[in-house]
Amino acid sequence: MDGRRGPELAGRRMTGRPLATFWLLAFGLTWAVWVPRAATGGDPGWLEPLSTYGPALAAVLAAALPAGRVALAALGRRLTRWRVGRWWVVVLLGPAAVWLVTVVLTVALGGRPGDAMPLAGTTGPVGVLVLLLVLALTDGLGEEAGWRGFALPALLRRTGPAAAALVLGLAWAVWHAPLAWTDGAVLEGTAIWLLLVQLPAVAVLHTWVFLGTGGSALTAVVLHATTSLCAVPLPGDGSPWRPYLLQLVLQVATALAVVAGWRRQPVRPSAAARARDWTV
Repeated sequence: MDGRRGPELAGRRMTGRPLATFWLLAFGLTWAVWVPRAATGGDPGWLEPLSTYGPALAAVLAAALPAGRVALAALGRRLTRWRVGRWWVVVLLGPAAVWLVTVVLTVALGGRPGDAMPLAGTTGPVGVLVLLLVLALTDGLGEEAGWRGFALPALLRRTGPAAAALVLGLAWAVWHAPLAWTDGAVLEGTAIWLLLVQLPAVAVLHTWVFLGTGGSALTAVVLHATTSLCAVPLPGDGSPWRPYLLQLVLQVATALAVVAGWRRQPVRPSAAARARDWTV
């Protein structure tokens, strides 16, 4: 056994309590802000911009409580693992490719390209880069340090990638639920069933990248940002639903293709072991 990895491997014998602690903290820290805001419409003030970092803070606390520096170091390695080769092409351009296909299908079915305008809108190249950086440092880092940096490795230790992605995707959807009833939120008015379909599909794609990169949560941070950047917003004010639904169908279809690939060729033990480089 490689002596440098010995302490981490030994830590894998720990119980599942850190994962339960993570779920409680991730939901509790964020919902403590989101639920009252949704119920009363009040302004949470300085707590609002911090609420999206609930999963990240939960990951740090859940890792530190049972294992201290060793677990935090493992989390840090996943968040700084950047040498992943061609996977950067997938992370940076994959969501854009899905959006482009959405535009093509929208036009082919009688719509206009503008009907599928993504979050980036007509922002120029500099604006896109700035928005991408902002999304990565806020929603990306705030969520993915927890979802893919802590929860996914924990779930992969217990089950296969498809089941792990499904569980995490459903939890991810429920975590967002208060925003559907929040005035002015991006997800205001979103039907919960849409989240319960879309986010598990996106979670499968995140899991595919996570395993392919040997457990890089950094790529998850960037993939979260590029997915948001290229997302067709929920229709409102009479906007057509077709582009949004087309993108959703493409995401689900891609996720099903990934799951089918896992069934045909199960994840190699070596790849799974690299992705499970953690201590709880």
